[in-house]
Amino acid sequence: MARLIDYRCKYTDYSGMSKEAAAAKGLTLPEAYFHAEQIAALADGDTVFPFDPVLEAEAMGASVKFDDSPLGPRKDKDIVTEIDELAELPVMNISSGRLAETLKAVKQINDAGGNASVELHGPVTIINGVTDLMKILVGWRKKGEILDRFFATVTDGLTDYALAARQAGCRVIYYADSPGSLNILGPKYARQITEQFTVPFLKNLDEKLPKDCVIHLCPKTSFLLAGCEKAQWKRLELNEAMPYSKACIAACGKVRILGQRCRKLPDTVTKHINYLELTE
Repeated sequence: MARLIDYRCKYTDYSGMSKEAAAAKGLTLPEAYFHAEQIAALADGDTVFPFDPVLEAEAMGASVKFDDSPLGPRKDKDIVTEIDELAELPVMNISSGRLAETLKAVKQINDAGGNASVELHGPVTIINGVTDLMKILVGWRKKGEILDRFFATVTDGLTDYALAARQAGCRVIYYADSPGSLNILGPKYARQITEQFTVPFLKNLDEKLPKDCVIHLCPKTSFLLAGCEKAQWKRLELNEAMPYSKACIAACGKVRILGQRCRKLPDTVTKHINYLELTE
């Protein structure tokens, strides 16, 4: 019988640019976070956007602080004070604002022969961007229908975001929700997030995304899926040994869901790649 195991991550969600690094490219912060050409110019190599975990929350109305801190954009103040207000948040706007500019930057890089992608942030990360997570957990048991409505809104928005990312040239679309992990939520709520959001969301993505791209999960999410017995690990043999990042590209069209290792780890050479197959 499977058991819940937390993946120990040593990386922070914040990955903002230092003002010195921006200045070296002739840019200033926070102005460079708002325009596609400057967002693209901030990137180095095979970049995964955005530079922060509040982009989706911002696109749903969050109040975000922008300055020249290396922490990058981050929550300024709570816009949700009662759990009921979560259900009233709008679907994230992907056609204007910083999210739209980020997608334009991704397309610019990929059209020029680069390899840019995006990392979608899940519902608990979004909750952190609009309110105090503990306040929501306290009310979840009594007002589960509010969370269901919120999850449906997030699913719609993230699916639109993923489809736009594929149109912008992304072959690997990343997903992370590290505050929604076992060590933060505990077994009860981690299982609920997995069953009530993650599985339906991945099914929705699988149905609507073209088959020529893969979804790469943060291992915290992968481990929860396997631990809740909602997915099984399987193995894809590669034609030759290659770096893990290239193996993910090679898996496009062959499998759908990856996530055996953190995308931020240094590349390692492998002759196979493990993938997840949903069991329901």
